[in-house]
Amino acid sequence: MNMFALYILILCLGVAIFTILMMFIMGRRVMGDGPAALLWYLNWVYVRVVHRLESSGCDCIPTTLSPGKLIVVCKHQSPVDPLLVQSRCRFKIRWLMAREYMSPSLKFVWKHSGVIPVDRDGQDSAGLRTALRHLREDGVIGIFPEGGIHQPRDVVHPFAEGVGAMISKTHAKVLLVTVDGTPQQDDMGKAILERSHSKVRFLELIEFSPSATPLEITSSLRERIAQATGWSLVE
Repeated sequence: MNMFALYILILCLGVAIFTILMMFIMGRRVMGDGPAALLWYLNWVYVRVVHRLESSGCDCIPTTLSPGKLIVVCKHQSPVDPLLVQSRCRFKIRWLMAREYMSPSLKFVWKHSGVIPVDRDGQDSAGLRTALRHLREDGVIGIFPEGGIHQPRDVVHPFAEGVGAMISKTHAKVLLVTVDGTPQQDDMGKAILERSHSKVRFLELIEFSPSATPLEITSSLRERIAQATGWSLVE
């Protein structure tokens, strides 16, 4: 082996070691693992450059990498909502996402962000079982309680029946979130590229009484969002 080849080998090894070290350090700061942390930092830049993100209420966000059993409940406005909310949280949120939105070309992103695919027709319970198992292991999941993006966007639509049941069954804390000013696109590809002046508002961290029924929990969450935003409740 000549000296030039040796230098190149040493350089490549050095770059590899440096990359592994940086991934390890990033994973200790956010998300808990290197690849997910790299995505987090890229997303952090993206939401500020493209969506000029503003946020409020961040004092109620748990600051640890492992906050324990937690469900992030977010009023759904745009396909970019998970990116906006995750950018303000150090811990990994495993979002429940409709399977049809998960493009195969982004398989690396889905894998390392921990997205849980679900079928919106309610026929496939595998996603729900995965979410419940993750909560039992003191993980964090994110759900959009209205079950999708509905028009008009500036009202609080009915929540899916399983939202209150999941919270009641797992006794998880709830981080309640709203978003506004997002791209008015239902297509993920278009929403990601459209500039916006998005706002994320973390309303409160809630711990419901163990005696609260699923219906009481669902009603309480809807009313809290309506009171905080001034949006009407519709049935």
